[in-house]
Amino acid sequence: MKQNLTSKRVVRSAATLLLAASAIAAAACGADAGNQPPAGEVPPETQTPAADADTIRFALPSEPLWQWLVDSGTLAEWEAEHGLRIEASHPFRPFTALVSGHADIILIDALDVPVFSEGLGSDPVIIGKYASDRSIAAIKRTSQATDFAGVVEGQIAMESQLGSTLLWSLIVEQAHSLDLSEDSPDFDFILATSGVGDTVERGGADACICLPDASVANLSSGMLRPLYDGKSASQLYAELSGQPNDRLLGEVFLTEREWFRAHPNEIGAFLELWETAVAHWHAHYPELIAAYPELLSVQTQEDVDWLTHHITGHNWITPSVYLTGGDARAYADAVARLQERGQLPADAVAPSVITNRPTPAGGE
Repeated sequence: MKQNLTSKRVVRSAATLLLAASAIAAAACGADAGNQPPAGEVPPETQTPAADADTIRFALPSEPLWQWLVDSGTLAEWEAEHGLRIEASHPFRPFTALVSGHADIILIDALDVPVFSEGLGSDPVIIGKYASDRSIAAIKRTSQATDFAGVVEGQIAMESQLGSTLLWSLIVEQAHSLDLSEDSPDFDFILATSGVGDTVERGGADACICLPDASVANLSSGMLRPLYDGKSASQLYAELSGQPNDRLLGEVFLTEREWFRAHPNEIGAFLELWETAVAHWHAHYPELIAAYPELLSVQTQEDVDWLTHHITGHNWITPSVYLTGGDARAYADAVARLQERGQLPADAVAPSVITNRPTPAGGE
């Protein structure tokens, strides 16, 4: 179904829905459905559960690297070494788990945070990076287009007008002086309820913004062809910004400032664990794709081969989880540009980016 919703409306709707979801999640997690308290009364024991002092509650999507940490015994070794335990969950909306007090750290798209944090009263901070934006633009194999300029006035399928779509709007504006945002005269949006790759392949759209792993079957079969030589949104944005080796923050580790200030040792150990994980990915991603196909949407050997080849040239997992001043500046600039374009509310507060680096062995 064609959608002509404005970005502002979608942004504010997302924040409103999140507020409602937060309340529902808190109630569901805190109270027994068969013994609800009177309206307006929430007993102390049914309010936000406190985590054990040695437990980090971590909410994230299903990720092959997390599963590797568990299956390889790396997580168990880390927990024994640090006297900590990570209690992982996989909620549909990780940010809801954070603001409702049911998670200490979450994994989330950095460009979504200013939207979701609007009006919530929380003070989120980014403590580490995990992946750059891996989304690509793709078209049906019979199309002659090589970029978005070749599909002007066409229909663009996407899963959401947030996250990757926000970043692509900045790319399209800078690269082609075209508008990929609210009430655009240049493109029509289709919010796909099923796979965006399938929507294009069936002729329901002219192009799509898709994740290479989520649409791997369409891509590996050749029915879908990537634009921009298969470069990801993060790669293109970095090139257009004149910093081809610096990727804009994509998926990040987020917590609240109060928890951040109270748990420096836990955060340091947590980032150390994930530094081990991302190093393992870069050394062994072909084996990880084969080991966890269901977590990367691959079903056939053809899918495995295509995705392995794609990642070789477009690896989205960050080389290091530690944040730099360059990360903070690039992120602030992207948020400011989106606010100037009206795609993020002018009063939306971007989370602070905590620059960090590991302490050398033996201290400094």
